[in-house]
Amino acid sequence: MMADNNPKGSLFVGEGVIVRGTFEVPEMAVVAGLVEGELNTKEVLVDTSGIVNGRINAEVVEVRGEVTQGLNVTNHLNVRSSAKITGLTQYAEMSVEKGAKLSGELRLIDAPVSSVSHPTETDIQPKDENSDTE
Repeated sequence: MMADNNPKGSLFVGEGVIVRGTFEVPEMAVVAGLVEGELNTKEVLVDTSGIVNGRINAEVVEVRGEVTQGLNVTNHLNVRSSAKITGLTQYAEMSVEKGAKLSGELRLIDAPVSSVSHPTETDIQPKDENSDTE
């Protein structure tokens, strides 16, 4: 998930760098510095030195640093042990390492249609409803 080479459509905010505003990033954002504002992207890594004072809207997010105004993650949120998240966190699925600090509201959102499908009630009905065995 690290951006060693800077692919097209990506944003890298280095340690010590401060940026302010609303960011529309088509592919991936790596935050090792400070982002003041909203971050809209496909994939985000908030590194250990990174702080996002704003909301993150993304498909896949890994947090090692700090996010102060919550997240909206439509696929997977990975919260590392060094992470600190406050605010409303909406997620489709989440993994949390021991030591992570989460405060605020956690809300499960429906996973995207492209993800693994779960059996519906119609899938788990008996195959032949007319045969009663007693």
